[in-house]
Amino acid sequence: MSLVATENYLADLISDLSEAFSMFSNEAAKLSNLLARSEAAVSLENYDELRKQSVAEVQAFEEYLNRREEILAYLKVESRRA
Repeated sequence: MSLVATENYLADLISDLSEAFSMFSNEAAKLSNLLARSEAAVSLENYDELRKQSVAEVQAFEEYLNRREEILAYLKVESRRA
């Protein structure tokens, strides 16, 4: 892989990582807001909303971790080539 292609690929990976982290951050903020609004007794509807948001947050975090691992694996391979 050429240096330019390598740099472009790494830039794409970092962009994907940044996007995944932004998604996670947004989902975490939504969950935090839902939890703040539900300090009183939680209705079944509110509980379902909290559960769905919690799942969305976990999925976004997993996406972030996957992108991070992809970058680390790529850097490890590239460092062996150098």
